[in-house]
Amino acid sequence: MDKKRLLILIIPILMVLVIPFIIYLYNFNSIAFNEDLYKEEFSKYDIYNDLKNYDIEEINNDVLNYLMNGKNNLIKNNFFNAREKTHLLDVKNLIQTIINIYYISLILFIILIIILITLLNFNFRNIGKKLLIILAIGSLLTLLGTVLFFISSSLNFDFTFDLFHKTFFIPGTFTFNPEFENIVVLYPQDLFFDFLIKIISNTLLSSIILFSVSIILFSIFFRPNLRIFFKKLPTIKIKNRKV
Repeated sequence: MDKKRLLILIIPILMVLVIPFIIYLYNFNSIAFNEDLYKEEFSKYDIYNDLKNYDIEEINNDVLNYLMNGKNNLIKNNFFNAREKTHLLDVKNLIQTIINIYYISLILFIILIIILITLLNFNFRNIGKKLLIILAIGSLLTLLGTVLFFISSSLNFDFTFDLFHKTFFIPGTFTFNPEFENIVVLYPQDLFFDFLIKIISNTLLSSIILFSVSIILFSIFFRPNLRIFFKKLPTIKIKNRKV
């Protein structure tokens, strides 16, 4: 097998593997920084009443802007103590990594498309066919992975939540006392579970839509023999019979 054929085989595989990252991280960003969703959660868990002496919407907006900002410093907010601010810095660094991975995945996918177009000598029919297959397989892979993650996390969210923290944060830096530390009052664990369900639901919906559109377009543009077959089917005439 020559280098060109090998690249034509490898590049679609890489594109398929990149698709789940794009879908997962897009939905993560759209949920994690949605201010309206936080308002709904604050009302749902009566946080407005629990922290009635604070403007929690302003505090939350401050936190979200802080997490999206690339500067590596502690949050300037008297609502949180030193330990909470240090944890928020850790969360910020993790989210910045996630955002970077998302954009790198997008850029890599575009670069791979350009390389594939070049390798296929700008044969856009062949390119379109391969791209639809790549999108279908990539979205299906995302769909299956999301279903498995939903089952595992919903069966024991406490374990998943704890494992997540132990994986990405230093032990002892992410446990807080709600009696005198506000971060766990403002952001209770149930809020994160709701957000996880929303991210999973949106990811499932995105995957299903992308898979369906890819299959439909492939059937329309690249299965002409199937259309011709149905067109050539003889019309069956039913004769009336006297009883």
